[in-house]
Amino acid sequence: MSQLVWLALGAFAIGTEGFMIAGILPAISTDLGTTVERSGHLVTAFAAAYAISSPILSSLLAEVARKRLLLAALAVFAVGNLAAAATSSLPVLMAARIAIGISAGVFMPTANAVAISLVGPERRGRAIAVVTGGLTLATALGVPLGTLVAALGNWRLAFVMVGGLAVLGIIGLAFGLPRELPLGSSTLAERLAVARQPRVLLALASTLMWITGAMTIYTYIAPFLAAHAGITGAVLSVALVIFGVGAAIGNGIGGRISDRFGPMRTVGLAVAGLLAIFLVTSIIALTVPAGPVAAAIFFVLIALWGAIGWGGYPAQSARLVGLAPQAAMVTLSLNASALYLGIALGAALGSLVISYGSLPMLGVAAALCEATALAFIVLAMRMARNDHQPAADDRAAPPAPAAPRRAA
Repeated sequence: MSQLVWLALGAFAIGTEGFMIAGILPAISTDLGTTVERSGHLVTAFAAAYAISSPILSSLLAEVARKRLLLAALAVFAVGNLAAAATSSLPVLMAARIAIGISAGVFMPTANAVAISLVGPERRGRAIAVVTGGLTLATALGVPLGTLVAALGNWRLAFVMVGGLAVLGIIGLAFGLPRELPLGSSTLAERLAVARQPRVLLALASTLMWITGAMTIYTYIAPFLAAHAGITGAVLSVALVIFGVGAAIGNGIGGRISDRFGPMRTVGLAVAGLLAIFLVTSIIALTVPAGPVAAAIFFVLIALWGAIGWGGYPAQSARLVGLAPQAAMVTLSLNASALYLGIALGAALGSLVISYGSLPMLGVAAALCEATALAFIVLAMRMARNDHQPAADDRAAPPAPAAPRRAA
C-alpha cells in the first residue's frame, strides 16, 4: 500500500490546482486587467477539458504502459502550472489550464486503475480510498494553502507550489512503482452503453445539476465573501479550511447514513439541504450588512455546505455501483465526467449571473440547479417504485470507494 502514497500525492496536486483558483480569482483578475467573471472561465476551461478528454483519452491510451502514462500526465500537469505562473496573458493562462485539465483527466482514472492492480480484490476499495484521499486532503488543506500563499505573496506562487508538488510526485512514481503494470480499460462504446441505461442516465443528470449549482457560487466564493462579509486574504483561507473540514466530516457521516437509509434517500436529503443553504445564502447577502455578523453566519453556512453537500457523494457513488454492479468502474468514471462537466457549467453560469445580475443572485441560481437535481432524484424514485423496486434499491450495493471532495 505504500506505493499508493505517490499516486495520492499526484491526486493532491491535481485537487489543489483544480480548486484553489476559486480563492485567487480576484488577484488574477486585478493582475491581468480583467473582470472576475471573465477570469471565472479559467475554471470552466479546466473542468471542461477534464470532462471531455478523460473518457476519450482513457480509452485511446489503453495500450500505453501505465507507469509511462502516469509520468507523462503528471509532467504535462507540472509544465502547465509553471506556464500558468509565468504568463501575463489571460488567453495563455486559459490554454495552460486546458492542458492542465487534460493531463488531470488522464492521470486520475489511470491512478485509480493502477491502485486496484497493486492490491488484492478484497482491498480495492481501500486502495481507491488512498488515492482519492489525496483529493480529500487537497480540499481541506491544499486549496486553503494555495489561497494563503497567494494572499501573502502573489497568485503565481500558488501555481509554482502546485508544480513543485507534481515534480515530487513524478520522482516518487518513477522510483516507487513497478515497471510492468497491467493494461486494460473499458472502451468508449462500453462507457456509452452503460450511460444509456435510464437509471444510470438519471443518476448522472442529478450529479451534473448538483455540482453545477454548487460551482455556480463556489467559483466566485472569494468576491462573494469579500463583498457581503468582508472576508478576504488569510481569513478567506480559514473559510476554505472550514469548508474542507466540513466536507471530510460529512463524507464519513454520509456513508453511514447511506448504509442505514439507502443511497437514493441520502442523496435526496443532501441535495435538498444544499437547496436550502444556497437560498439562505442569497437572503443573508441581501439583508445583512457586510461585517462580523454576516461573516459569522457565512462561516456556519460554509461548514454546513461542506458537510451536507459531500455527505451525499459517497451515497451517489454507491447508488451508481448498485445500478450497474457489473460495470462499477465505468459508472464511477462516468460520474466523475458528469462532476467535472458540472464544474464547467457552474463556473459559466456564475459568470452570467454576475454579468447580468449581481453577486447575491448566485445563491438563487445555485438553488434552482439543486431543485432540478432534486427533480431528477424524485423521478428516479418513482421509476424504481413503478418497477416494484424499493426507492433505496441501491441499499444492498457494495460500499463505494471514498470519493474526492468538491465543492458540492
